[in-house]
Amino acid sequence: MTPPFDGLVTSPREAALGSPPAGLRVLAAAITGALLASPAALAALGADRVLDQLSTEPGSVLVQFNCPMSFVSNYPLRSGDEVRIELQPLPGCPPPSNLGETLPVARDNAAGLVDVRLEQSLGARRALTLHFARTVDFLIKPRPGLTGIELVLSRRVGTATVTAANPPPKPTRAPTRSLPSQEELDRQLAAARAAMQDRDYDAAIRLYTKLLEYPEHAARPQAQEFVGLARERKGQLAQAKLEYEEYLRRYPDGADVDAVKQRLAAIVTLEGASKPTRGAPDTRWSVSGALAQDYRHDVNTVTANGVSQNGLGQSAIDSEADLQMRHRGDRYDFKARVFGGYLHDMMNVDGASSGSVRVPQAYVELDDTKNQWLTRLGRQSQSTGGVYGSYDGAYAGWSVTPGFRLGVAAGSPIQTYSASINHDRVFGNLSAEFPGIAPGLDLTGFAYQDNATGILDSRQVGAEARYYQNGHSLVGQVDYDVFFKALNSATMLASWALPGKWQFTGIVDRRRSPFLGSYNALIGQPTTSLSDLVNTLGLDAVHQLARDRSASAETVTLGVQRPIGERLQWGSDVSMSKVGGMPASGGVPAVPGSGTALALSTQLLGGGWVVEGDMNTVGLSFSTRAGTKSISTYGNARYPLGDRIRIGPRLQVSHTTGSDPNTGTTAGWSASPSLLADWRFRKGVVQFESGYERSTLNQSQAPGVPIDPNLPPATTVNQQTQRFWFSLGYTYSF
Repeated sequence: MTPPFDGLVTSPREAALGSPPAGLRVLAAAITGALLASPAALAALGADRVLDQLSTEPGSVLVQFNCPMSFVSNYPLRSGDEVRIELQPLPGCPPPSNLGETLPVARDNAAGLVDVRLEQSLGARRALTLHFARTVDFLIKPRPGLTGIELVLSRRVGTATVTAANPPPKPTRAPTRSLPSQEELDRQLAAARAAMQDRDYDAAIRLYTKLLEYPEHAARPQAQEFVGLARERKGQLAQAKLEYEEYLRRYPDGADVDAVKQRLAAIVTLEGASKPTRGAPDTRWSVSGALAQDYRHDVNTVTANGVSQNGLGQSAIDSEADLQMRHRGDRYDFKARVFGGYLHDMMNVDGASSGSVRVPQAYVELDDTKNQWLTRLGRQSQSTGGVYGSYDGAYAGWSVTPGFRLGVAAGSPIQTYSASINHDRVFGNLSAEFPGIAPGLDLTGFAYQDNATGILDSRQVGAEARYYQNGHSLVGQVDYDVFFKALNSATMLASWALPGKWQFTGIVDRRRSPFLGSYNALIGQPTTSLSDLVNTLGLDAVHQLARDRSASAETVTLGVQRPIGERLQWGSDVSMSKVGGMPASGGVPAVPGSGTALALSTQLLGGGWVVEGDMNTVGLSFSTRAGTKSISTYGNARYPLGDRIRIGPRLQVSHTTGSDPNTGTTAGWSASPSLLADWRFRKGVVQFESGYERSTLNQSQAPGVPIDPNLPPATTVNQQTQRFWFSLGYTYSF
């Protein structure tokens, strides 16, 4: 048997493509289609989760996934208080679920994020929706391993959200430079933001000060705020106080006035006392967090050739808590985070319910802002630098120079998020990052090795490239296993602004699913010990089994987007995907390849169609694979009812014709209407989701994929499925 997994598999190397068991499950699902499922199997699928972890920092939001997801499009393109990001799952992701996924979001987080949600979109795609407390300008930056996506934020500037005093007070810093072009202003602002992100505060102060030496412009309020923040971070509290006071004097109605007041109050408190007064709060300490609970329930009725079976798909309460503690010092910044959950299964199998504890993150972090090094110890995750997932161990990073950063990580890859620590597998990783090697260009090289019970599992080298400038972005990654002498992955993802408000997006991806590793040989074997398997079969045979269980997968997607007026955006794309087969070996049956799939889709996205503040999506897709043709249509809307309540009706309908020689599928259709509603209160949100799905499927006996060994090959099974589900949950932030 394969090792037990709880659907939350995120080892650093395997997370990019799914763990060995998950990768086999997804490949088999792609080949065999929708077969009869028992309630227990449906419950297991319900445990699969794609939305993994969330990190919010000043100026950025990072969302991480448990499997690779490629960026397709986003709405709106550049600014808004709600962002919808279309994502395409790659091999290694579990099948799409009707129920959405959320993560707890701490109140008053530095990014101003209110909530985050991942839900099904057109076809197999997912939509990631992020809602902010106020309008933000953003730049989407997919991570090289495709297991994370980052939004780099800047508070909205301009007359829409920033209002200077009228008439403006006499500036303490008179203009000394002529105002350059908007393109040059954008370039300087991007360079200043990059310096802040790299903690190069001297460079940030110099760049932001230059922006303040121009006459009034749209980016000046942000420059005024962040030059104060850079000086505060550098320990220059007196100068930071003057810059914050200048911001409040010049922009009393600015979008970030509350944040500036809080920082100024903290500095005044520090200056006013040589030591803390008894009972007075230490403003350098901050504690934040969020609690979330979600009850999920679904019921299934499956009718095959006139025989019906009813089953409870899932009945479970998912509870999560995310607690963060920070201390801002003159030189050292300290952070501690614990993110954990408990899934309580209420299905009462054999008269008893069961549950599982999950701990995705539990670490302490120390940041030396003077010498530019950072170290982190505990359960943590990465999405760049050759480590794409979670592990128990340590990380250390040092900015040797503003253009050179070293990173070292070591520990034990995580196979599940259980509270226990397993050291059967250990890894080491070294990365060298060259930020700003050219304007807008960052390069990273890495080397990675892991061992399982003393046996070499994998040894990789690779490189990452990230280019972001003036509405253009390119992300590339290459990973090569020098032990197996084979390419693990090669990815290029582009988003390019074209004349006439056109936006081009594209991805070319080739990878092994899962990544090559000796540990893959355990897939389908009656043992969970790699050393036992080596003792039985020999090392060379184990390595060959590992190669056999790692299929190749290819994906190419090209798309365009363009706004139409102020409230509508059109997008269309064409994609090709192919998953290779796996041969029979070691007692594991062969898994045939999926064949080449071609898909064409188009979408309209917009807001304000019915009422002010609504968001709407309609889409149509056509695909063909292995003799079958499918057409799907999808509609999703979100309507506000006052300031606190929103409702979102959705509908997806699909129809398949033709015959797939691998699965025997000849025809089928499905329709799924659903409704999502949320009520936002001061410290959180309550969400309710309910839906119904009805589908039919004609399945004939296919060679190598039997429906029932007792049925003759010519037998056709007509399967009808009805499913009703609902969920009710809340998030409370503090």
